[in-house]
Amino acid sequence: MPETPSFQSPKFYLHKMFGDTVQVRIVEVLLKLLLEQESHAEEKPLWLNISEIARAASSSKSAAKGVLDNYLDKDIVIEKEISTHAQTPPRYFCLNTKHKANRDLVFFYTKIRGTL
Repeated sequence: MPETPSFQSPKFYLHKMFGDTVQVRIVEVLLKLLLEQESHAEEKPLWLNISEIARAASSSKSAAKGVLDNYLDKDIVIEKEISTHAQTPPRYFCLNTKHKANRDLVFFYTKIRGTL
């Protein structure tokens, strides 16, 4: 099973163009996760829970949850269903690679990382 990508010393690029907001940082965290996943294509998909995303994006869990719920409503992210008896099961997310805007965003992100 692949390890969760390390965002210990994150180098963010998108904020230089779009401002330093929670939304921008979360999108970038999910983009990095997707690119990490592509480099380990033979392994299982990588998913992050709200706490991991919030930590990587330097935001609160409640702010990350609000952004992710908004992105989920817009089909920008997908949520992994977890079967559990817990009253509040963990929620895991990744970018929806079938969303056309995300495909364009991945292309754009891979290009700007080399120029900024």
